[in-house]
Amino acid sequence: MSAPGAIDTLEFAHSAQELSASVPVAALQRLEDILYDSAGSLEYTIRGRQDERSRPLLELTIGGSLNLQCQRCLGKLEYRVQFENTLLVVPPGTPVDDDLDDPEAPDTIEASPELDAAALIEDEVLLSLPLAPRHPEGTCASRFDTQSDDAGPHSASDKEADGARAPSAFDKLAALKRPRNKH
Repeated sequence: MSAPGAIDTLEFAHSAQELSASVPVAALQRLEDILYDSAGSLEYTIRGRQDERSRPLLELTIGGSLNLQCQRCLGKLEYRVQFENTLLVVPPGTPVDDDLDDPEAPDTIEASPELDAAALIEDEVLLSLPLAPRHPEGTCASRFDTQSDDAGPHSASDKEADGARAPSAFDKLAALKRPRNKH
């Protein structure tokens, strides 16, 4: 007997079964490092079928939303997850080099009598995420900004001309490197 949420991949594909469910984002622990928070859930459907050559396939549809951490400002970045993928189920240890050069060929997965559906969904989501998620250019509010747009009638260049510029870390380093006069 299979564990809850587990499928026998070959039987599932050969008998054209379908599984639709939801998985809470908090349960996807391998995503934890790139998430801003673990709010929400992902909806998924796994359909089994056979292709024209009678090979077993799993068709995945995944949708939902993740709150990723922007790698520029470390703030919350809402990322929409919506994709489909087809996986060719192959017997364990079978070399899969038939369609390596075909970009339209399905990805492969080893047959399993108890494949954890949530782990499969987590794998697919991990593969679909951007390497370094960031807000679009110009929309990311850096938490290190000290200037605001309504700073008054004087711009930063006006302040520099008046000599009211705050010393930068490089100015302080330059001062340390200057020789001191000893009287």
